[in-house]
Amino acid sequence: MKKFKIGAISLLTVLVIAIIGVLTVHTSATDRLNPLVSETVSYAKVPKNTQNYKQVTIINPKDGKTRAYKIKQVGGYDPNQKYVKIHHKGQYVKSISYIKKISFITNNKNF
Repeated sequence: MKKFKIGAISLLTVLVIAIIGVLTVHTSATDRLNPLVSETVSYAKVPKNTQNYKQVTIINPKDGKTRAYKIKQVGGYDPNQKYVKIHHKGQYVKSISYIKKISFITNNKNF
């Protein structure tokens, strides 16, 4: 019976630590699982001649201002485009789509 109590307490402790980790650490994997992070759409200007974008500054389409955080890594598929629409949940990027400059400017009041 004593071994069961120790095992149950150990398992409970591990579960609590795992839940706290998912809720506080912001990576692509944890944000995908975290129910407190909402899915949103942002816009970004990305460098040309690459398909691997790092530390992407994202813009909130509602007010045209940059968000308080950057997306650490976004994979693209067209090295000749500069403007993207990013569907993301925190650091987890669900999808991106390339847009024209006029759409980017229209959706972002600061440009």
